[in-house]
Amino acid sequence: MGKYISLEVFRERVTPVKLANLADVPEEEIEVLVERILSRAEAVVESFASVRYALPLPQDEMVAEWTLRIAEYELYKRGPGSNVPAKIKESYGDTMERLADLAAGRLQLAGGALPASSSGRSVDVPGMERHFDPESMRFY
Repeated sequence: MGKYISLEVFRERVTPVKLANLADVPEEEIEVLVERILSRAEAVVESFASVRYALPLPQDEMVAEWTLRIAEYELYKRGPGSNVPAKIKESYGDTMERLADLAAGRLQLAGGALPASSSGRSVDVPGMERHFDPESMRFY
C-alpha cells in the first residue's frame, strides 16, 4: 500500500465508476494497477523532496495532495483516448511547480520533516576561532 495515501482515499477521490472506466483493465486487476500508479506518484514526490528532506517523508496533507494529483493525472492519461481534462492537467502542472519549489528551497514542508543532510551548513567546531564574523567583515 501507499506511504502517503491509501487505495481507499484514491478510489474516493476518483470515484469507483471513473476508476473502472479509466483503468481499462478487468475489475480484479484494478487494485494492482492503482498500487502501481500510487507508487509512481510517490516516487515523483520523493524525487523532488529528497533534495532537501530525509525519506520517507512524514505524514503531511500537502504530500498526500501532491501524490493524489499526480496519481489522478496518471490515471487519466491511461484512459480511453488519453484525454486528460483541463482541470486535471492544471492541477498536475501546479503540483509539479510546487515540487520544484520544494526542491529549490522556496517551499518547506510543515511539521517535523527532517533535512536530507547537513551539507552546505556551517558548524561551530569547539576550539576553533572564527575568522569571519560580523565584526571582522563590517567593511565588506
